[in-house]
Amino acid sequence: MSPLLYKLADARVGQAMADTSPSVFSWSEHAARAFAAALEELATGADVRRLGDPVVIGRRAALVAAAGQVWTDQLGPFYDSDGVRKLLGGVSRQAVSDRARRGVLLVLRTGAGRLVYPAFQFDRNGTVRGLPDVLAVFDLDDISAWTVASWLATPDPDLDGRRPVDALRDGDLGTVLSAARDVAAGLAA
Repeated sequence: MSPLLYKLADARVGQAMADTSPSVFSWSEHAARAFAAALEELATGADVRRLGDPVVIGRRAALVAAAGQVWTDQLGPFYDSDGVRKLLGGVSRQAVSDRARRGVLLVLRTGAGRLVYPAFQFDRNGTVRGLPDVLAVFDLDDISAWTVASWLATPDPDLDGRRPVDALRDGDLGTVLSAARDVAAGLAA
């Protein structure tokens, strides 16, 4: 492995060792070494200095590798269209698509182009009551559906520390609509 790649691996492993528990360190160490080995394979014969700052490259790679899990941790699990069809009593794919298009369901497009539906928007009766009213506040042509999903799943001080989706479950539609209008206005500004 080149000295530049060792510098990258050593910097990341050293930081992981200083900042994390032994179990996370072990995972981080293995990931850093695997990244360094893969980069070495890809860069064989190339001038690796042209790749840029190794710390920046390593951080970018870590963010890309962890991004999917970070979103899952923030938003919870997701359903695909078939899962939503079953959850809603066997409705057609077209019915799921129509509900998403009309803003009755929150749909997210992954980086790979797949459509997924955050599970937090559903309860045993279908969609959480009031969710379509809240979604209508946001202009999803201008505001990312991922941003809206993140807001819905994040505790909000204006809602007594509850997540907006939980406040909807508690029947506080008016309070959530007011908070949504504030957020939408802030995002549009």
